[in-house]
Amino acid sequence: MSRRYLLLVVVFISCSIHAIAQTDYYYYDDSSGKKTPIALNENKLLISIPKDYDEISKRVRANVQALYVASEKDFDYFFITRSDFEKLASLDFWEEDAKSVIITPGYIKDDNRGEFWQEIFATPYVCIKLKKEEDMDLLDLYLEKYKLKISWLSTWMSPYAVHLSLTLDSEKGPLEIANEMFESGVFLESCPGWAYPASALANDPTTVHSITTPTTEESTEIYDLRGQKQATKPKEGIYILQGQKVLMK
Repeated sequence: MSRRYLLLVVVFISCSIHAIAQTDYYYYDDSSGKKTPIALNENKLLISIPKDYDEISKRVRANVQALYVASEKDFDYFFITRSDFEKLASLDFWEEDAKSVIITPGYIKDDNRGEFWQEIFATPYVCIKLKKEEDMDLLDLYLEKYKLKISWLSTWMSPYAVHLSLTLDSEKGPLEIANEMFESGVFLESCPGWAYPASALANDPTTVHSITTPTTEESTEIYDLRGQKQATKPKEGIYILQGQKVLMK
């Protein structure tokens, strides 16, 4: 990831509450396209480490007490406080390690659902829907523009649903990219891949919704790729079961 975006994140996290109140953060709801306001959470951030950099994950584990830890096929996730990040940034190895991770801020969403739903983090994903199949050719232009890659593509949904992943070369964060792609008018939907840490659930502090963590007991609960629990067994598509992506047929 470019140092430019890393420095931007640090600036965001270091700003005062007064400055945050004057900043307009928002995203477009994936079901209605409604502009949803959010506030920057200056006290927490997310470090996403690509799976190829296991040694970096080990160093982060050894030097900070993460609020939550999660993992999936592409990234290891560390949800940490600002003070722990400052501690991490002061260590000798971090200047080099920071070149190989993606750092995104936390946000606060007030939608009257209680504490669980107020705290959200933008993961290194952008979830989009195309207006028509032919727009796949246009998508290539945005992959190049924002230095993204396709992480998952659904060809059974109409229109196509695509999950894009940031790369270490991406110069903008997932929130900014998602908003710009939606505002282009090319895509039917575009929003960051949100993570919802269950901070209000003290009896299960490792649960992270939209990123499912491994547990000591096998769970039969099924989530879609946005972290929404499925009330019944889905008929087809890719879902999260026991921390892994599975194809339902």
